Amino acid sequence: MAGPQLLPRTDLEHVDAGGVIDRLLADLRGGRRLAGGVPYRHVNGFTKIVAARYDDGSRLTLHYWPASRTAAQHVSRPHDHRFPFSSILLGGRQYFVELDEDPAGEPWQRFTYRPYLGGTLAHIAACGWIGLTQVRTVERAPLHGQYVTTSAIVHRAVTDRREACATLVMRGPREKVRSQVYYRPDEPPPRGGVQLGRRLARAEVTRQLQDIAAMIS
Repeated sequence: MAGPQLLPRTDLEHVDAGGVIDRLLADLRGGRRLAGGVPYRHVNGFTKIVAARYDDGSRLTLHYWPASRTAAQHVSRPHDHRFPFSSILLGGRQYFVELDEDPAGEPWQRFTYRPYLGGTLAHIAACGWIGLTQVRTVERAPLHGQYVTTSAIVHRAVTDRREACATLVMRGPREKVRSQVYYRPDEPPPRGGVQLGRRLARAEVTRQLQDIAAMIS
């Protein structure tokens, strides 16, 4: 199964990750507000730091999963996105599992997911049941190649939490208002149809960026 083609805006090949991190650290140390807004802990367990925004709606972001020697692998719920994107693994261990909707596949409850306020708040609504079938696994290696996906591909990110993990992501312009997220039949649905992210203190963001910088030095 061939992967999707890179769009010009989502190609990360010529992005200087070290320069991006240095600029963010300089802004934090200088007491300046980051151009992408306040970093926050995403509901899927990672820190999201927007490094740049573009006029067409594209964004360059850093994602960071803190180490936890007592935590099991973090396996995200199956989901698609509202935009295409490419991603480079900067450090740590992570891979993707891609799935197709298939009436004969394993049953999941499907929800629509619509974020607001830059993703710090999301509204979730149930929209029926569907089967999912795994179609491929995409292995990753730090600073080697890009993972590329479209807004239509359903996938799960599997992240080893025994050490910190970080990715650099270039997302293209938004192509739809909502994305899909899937829950197992035995999982409790989101309470009240709302999920909240957690804004992070400047000192915590600085420490995490320093850790990412050490990964690629």
